[in-house]
Amino acid sequence: MSPADLASFLADQPAGELETLPPNALLDRLMAAHLLTPYQADRLAAGKYKGFLLGGYVILDKIGTGGMGQVFLAEHAAMRRRVAIKVLPAPVADDPVARERFHREARSAAALDHPNIIRVFDMNREGRLLYLVMEYLEGITLLSLVSKVGKLSVAAAADYARQVAIGLQHAHESGMVHRDIKPNNLLVDRLGVVRILDLGLVRSLADADSKLTSQIGANSILGTADYLAPEQAVDSSTVDIRADVYGLGATLYYLLAGHPLFPEGKTAQKLMWQQWKNPTLITDLRPDVPAGLGHALRKALAKKPDDRFQTPQQFADALAPYARVSAPASGIIPAPPPRRPGPPGVVSPAPSGPSSSPGSSQVVQLPENWNQQSETSTQDQTPLPPSLIPSPEPVVAVEEPKFEDESDPTVSKSGLGFPARLLVGLLLLTVVIVAVIIASR
Repeated sequence: MSPADLASFLADQPAGELETLPPNALLDRLMAAHLLTPYQADRLAAGKYKGFLLGGYVILDKIGTGGMGQVFLAEHAAMRRRVAIKVLPAPVADDPVARERFHREARSAAALDHPNIIRVFDMNREGRLLYLVMEYLEGITLLSLVSKVGKLSVAAAADYARQVAIGLQHAHESGMVHRDIKPNNLLVDRLGVVRILDLGLVRSLADADSKLTSQIGANSILGTADYLAPEQAVDSSTVDIRADVYGLGATLYYLLAGHPLFPEGKTAQKLMWQQWKNPTLITDLRPDVPAGLGHALRKALAKKPDDRFQTPQQFADALAPYARVSAPASGIIPAPPPRRPGPPGVVSPAPSGPSSSPGSSQVVQLPENWNQQSETSTQDQTPLPPSLIPSPEPVVAVEEPKFEDESDPTVSKSGLGFPARLLVGLLLLTVVIVAVIIASR
């Protein structure tokens, strides 16, 4: 929003009406004029006039929350490109292990460039806040997709798993193991292209001497119990790409069955069952699953790594005969906020959405529970062998990041009514955005 946008809006309002207009009505008018997003309006209604800028980006919406931070939809003030920004709040950033995991995610993503892996453009710091700037995709995680539509068709499930396998092959050839492949870390866009998200637990063979896993705990289990390879529950620091093959097999099972390998039981029980118990055959749950696909799934879920596909590419090749490109149905993926008006004489970019190329940059539209299952829990009291006793990471409460030293001026000291104070805040925000644009030229 520029000063001209705000001036044009004010000129269109009946004289003297703003002073008596209820706050919510004024915010509704500003949203209707595309001068505010719902997220921005909610913050202003709460008396928060700051926190709309992070570096050179205007914050438009909060699109995800998890144990390692929050994800925001943002737009570069000058370039007007939409991105997703993952913010590590100050209390979490002060923890050295969490900070190293964040840096590892940035380094891993920077080393990978593939249509089926989310791209990271930048990592930066604003005060005590660390943040990653990522491509923004209009899409939905496979976990949310199944929760909305139920189990997927054989063709769609096989195609989504095949794409993930191809992305994992690229990571494998770059010497990386993801270690947390699961439906919540896989996002499909409007064209049916799947991306791998969240590289925070990646193990790089180039960093074999890294002590990150041992810093978390000698008996730590990294990953998610429903999708954890048997060997990863024993020693997360030495697993190879075959652990990701198992995680992808468990994900494919979820897409076809509509539930994990072991839908009952608590975390400790699932960790034991991953060692010795076989899940119900997918062909028993879904008679429409071809025998060849059922065999490929059983091979990916073999308890011993040597009995699985040895590379993701082998798994992808086995899935190819059953895969067909499948995009989510219309209306499944939520629409992003409308774009703000551009400066006079400048054409706003086309709406962010699917392009004709699977490798094109788009935006990450993550649901509120995007990282709800990031680590295994140890709340169950079922006895475990000593080698399987998980040691959880330090838990730090994630608070709303304060991008600036923001106060909460819910009580006016100037004597101005709320609408007037709101417009003053908008004007100040506009001036700051213009200053960022000028400084970037």
